[in-house]
Amino acid sequence: MIKKQQNIFKFIIFILFILMIYSAIIEPSLLIVKKYNLDKNGKMIENRDEFSENKNNIKIVHITDTQIGYFYSAKRLNNLSKKINNLEPDIVVFTGDLIDYANKNPKVEEIAKNLSKIKAKIGKFAVFGNHDYMYELPKHYTKIMEDSGFELLVNQNRRIEVGKENYINIIGLDEVLHGRPAIELYDKKIKSEDFNLVLIHNPDVIDEFKNSKIDLALAGHSHGGQVSIPFKGPVLTPPYGSKYTKGFYNINGNNLYVSSGLGSTKLPFRFMNIPEIVEFNILFE
Repeated sequence: MIKKQQNIFKFIIFILFILMIYSAIIEPSLLIVKKYNLDKNGKMIENRDEFSENKNNIKIVHITDTQIGYFYSAKRLNNLSKKINNLEPDIVVFTGDLIDYANKNPKVEEIAKNLSKIKAKIGKFAVFGNHDYMYELPKHYTKIMEDSGFELLVNQNRRIEVGKENYINIIGLDEVLHGRPAIELYDKKIKSEDFNLVLIHNPDVIDEFKNSKIDLALAGHSHGGQVSIPFKGPVLTPPYGSKYTKGFYNINGNNLYVSSGLGSTKLPFRFMNIPEIVEFNILFE
């Protein structure tokens, strides 16, 4: 009986060891691409036959939360840029936390050089994350985005014509914890006739948009909890990233997608939150 208990204990220790190796080394090094087809109102299109080369489709690629530092090197951006370019996006958006808060001496030139390799036919856009505001990182983040061809939107919007009488209205909200988000201005910037794409770092702030028409809001911040336990969900979530942690949500008629992001912070572990690039194909009829 004692020997049996010892064997069970050894087996449990072995399983825990395997899980630790997987969550610390294997899963954080993975990178998947998720693809979704949406109509001009942000609703999911399940029938892929509705898409064809003859229709007016726009491809948006979303990345977030690289957290460049101890657990995600600037060199890894090379593989990221290749993956994104293989998708041939029209628009690339980044929703913050480029550099981890613990990284006080980021390799600014190397990061900008690698990010500049990302190609987009129409444009590249970004917003601040909470880590991008810490220490002296704001000036680094602003310079990196400028040098790499990303337009940084801070409570600003860009209205882009994407076809005959079709527009994408890209709106970037400033970060909630350290920035100055101007949610009250959004009703003036959102246009009912456009596809309104809202970039926010902190997903829970979507609850503040009560009267706006948001066809698709994109966020990061939560990392999906970074470590998620089956049947329980995320172990730890950050402020303004605990209610909406990963995937699609519909809040007050507004569509939100929260990405699990690319990097890790505080601890190198990821479990059931594989780093992801997300592709959205928008169909304009």
